[in-house]
Amino acid sequence: MHILLAEDDPAVSIVIQICLEKIGGHTVQLVTDGAAAVSLAQRESFDLIVLDGMMPYKSGLQAATEIRSSGIVSTPIIFLSAKNDERDIQAFLSLGVGFIPKPFEPTQICAKIEAILAAARAQGAS
Repeated sequence: MHILLAEDDPAVSIVIQICLEKIGGHTVQLVTDGAAAVSLAQRESFDLIVLDGMMPYKSGLQAATEIRSSGIVSTPIIFLSAKNDERDIQAFLSLGVGFIPKPFEPTQICAKIEAILAAARAQGAS
């Protein structure tokens, strides 16, 4: 899979990138802010977009809203965020297929992403 990862925390981004590339066998393109995520998503095709909820320039929700309104509607989006009250989670899920709360267990992030994608695929097939 070709994955866009937008995460501004270097420690978090490296853990996710290593996990997705080395363990999952995916190709990951990393950006560190929401504006860059929107720009890259509009220029290139991705199989998955992973957005941090709180990034510089545009939040994950702002970036996802722009990505969706630019016509990219079928690419699954998964949100990562420390904002995890029910209203925040519902806002994330209104634009994406999944939400992973921070902090997360580094050894489990790939499994969580794969499980969210599998559930989204199964829901789309039914």
